[in-house]
Amino acid sequence: MFERQQSDQQKAREVMKDGGVVIYWRPGCPYCEALDSKLGELGDHATWVNIWEDPQAEAHVKSLNDGNATVPTVDTGDTHFVVADLVSRNKVKKLIQNTLDAGGEA
Repeated sequence: MFERQQSDQQKAREVMKDGGVVIYWRPGCPYCEALDSKLGELGDHATWVNIWEDPQAEAHVKSLNDGNATVPTVDTGDTHFVVADLVSRNKVKKLIQNTLDAGGEA
């Protein structure tokens, strides 16, 4: 799991500014594993940030989630949400696909 290219909060800010999708995660999180599995190859088009390796990323996630480091949290700059079920996993797929369809890199 998580052989995807990892990034940091500085890069995540740039990605969101350009309309991309950032997925905040941490090792051992079953919801993160479910999201990773659901996305398949499409997940390679998102930016993945491990909050345990980047204190700025953890602080950002806490700022979005009432002080909680809840993952996976998805952020596009315009919208953010915690991915906890099939509906929200499908929402992430749609966000990434819409970004790709618009000619960008999620």
